[in-house]
Amino acid sequence: MRYIIVLSLIFLSLVAKPDGLALIEDDQNRLFIFDKGNFNQVEHNKVLQKHIGSDFVAYIDYMNDLKVYYNGKLTEVAESINSFVASEDLIAWKISNYLYVWQDGITKQISRDVRMMKTKGEILFFEDDFDNALKIYYKHKVYLFAQNHYSLQTKALDIGRESLAVLDGDDQLFVFSKGDMHVQKFTQQRILFSAGGDGILVKNFDTGALEFISGEDIQTLEYFPPTWFKTRFNWQVWIDQSGNFNYWDGTGKELLTYQKPRLIEYSPESLLYENGNQLYAMHNGTETYVCDYIPEVYQFYNNYFVFYNRQRQVELVDNGHSKVISTMPEVSFDLYFDVIVLREGRKRRVYYNGKIYTL
Repeated sequence: MRYIIVLSLIFLSLVAKPDGLALIEDDQNRLFIFDKGNFNQVEHNKVLQKHIGSDFVAYIDYMNDLKVYYNGKLTEVAESINSFVASEDLIAWKISNYLYVWQDGITKQISRDVRMMKTKGEILFFEDDFDNALKIYYKHKVYLFAQNHYSLQTKALDIGRESLAVLDGDDQLFVFSKGDMHVQKFTQQRILFSAGGDGILVKNFDTGALEFISGEDIQTLEYFPPTWFKTRFNWQVWIDQSGNFNYWDGTGKELLTYQKPRLIEYSPESLLYENGNQLYAMHNGTETYVCDYIPEVYQFYNNYFVFYNRQRQVELVDNGHSKVISTMPEVSFDLYFDVIVLREGRKRRVYYNGKIYTL
């Protein structure tokens, strides 16, 4: 148990923490930034695109300028762009096929001619036509994934928060995990894999085993072929041949339920799942009861579960403790990490850190 607690603390220190931020539009299309209880109007006209990250917010204003709010300061980082792609950690955009990225307050040009780009977490994967290569941007560095990418013949691609896997035409699995590259060769043509926080889950048809690949390290989680599996963030979960729902906590296999849940949701610190038509969350090795039914409308992140209760009110379950945060029926809501934005008619209210703030 002592080792599980240590691993959990290490994991939590690596995950980007929510920072009490949100973007809110009122009924006149004015844009406000919510920052830990304070509202600041930043635009008078409707914005073209907006995004809320773990510790920043970004938007394209009506003049097509990209602006980022970070560490209490709003900065224009690009002019005349039509759109951007973003994750909870970074933003990327193109100007005349030049690729730019913003992360942690730093803007960089990382390609002179890019065609395709995808991002999740701290990874940006892109095709660099100028160098005829597949590349990865990760924590302010660019890694060469494969040269002469036209011969790569990519069969499948999956991106996790800090890992990525590509299966090529020769059934080689290229695995990138936290800056380390590894190539695994399989003899079978059919390979199933899933990318997560710090590695890749692979159903190895050569052996029938479920394996976790992280750099050069390969661990066997299940010796018999699973019927279903997935990794998201640092959660490794699967259904074994007996129909049991299992997860790997970094030290060993743990049984969660004796059947496949109808609902499974992932966030960095919590795993939400159904058991007997009731909802539970796994957090730091402890199972917490969430709700006695599966709501039609809900949102989930870490310890927050927000949903319409049976009275159609907005209810929040926080670490197993429930409270109604809006008594008006069917109020529209959005959960942004640790901030809940409520739209009650013309009013905008925000729930943050146990308090309600009204715009």
